[in-house]
Amino acid sequence: MTDPGTGSFRQDGSLASKTTSASRPPLTNINWGGVALGAAAGIAASLVANLGVGLVIEQPAAVSILIHLTATVGAGYVAGRFALAGTAAVNGGLSGLLIFLFVGVVSLLTSAGPDPIQLVMLGIVAAVLGSAGGVLADRRRVE
Repeated sequence: MTDPGTGSFRQDGSLASKTTSASRPPLTNINWGGVALGAAAGIAASLVANLGVGLVIEQPAAVSILIHLTATVGAGYVAGRFALAGTAAVNGGLSGLLIFLFVGVVSLLTSAGPDPIQLVMLGIVAAVLGSAGGVLADRRRVE
């Protein structure tokens, strides 16, 4: 005899609940290795693409920003592929935030950084694009 909504009954008659990602504490659902790998892949892709395009043409700032935003989606995708089922958007968003943290620190250290309002907006955009990459990875997942 089973209860499809909550789990199955044990031989002693007690109810055995299924362990799902929703029943676990929030921070244990995050695959931090996948998030870090996604952020590293996004940073590497952004650097390689910026160097490659910079060697071919004189690169305006808009092209550099577009390359960075595309790499953020890719980082979210990589993090989402390593995530537990149902948590890919969170992992992708965190990967996007790690890239934002890296870019923000570098831009502030080079004193060519944007003003604080632009940094906040960039952080929000990075989290949303990383989450979008994670959702894309989750939709492509074969169960």
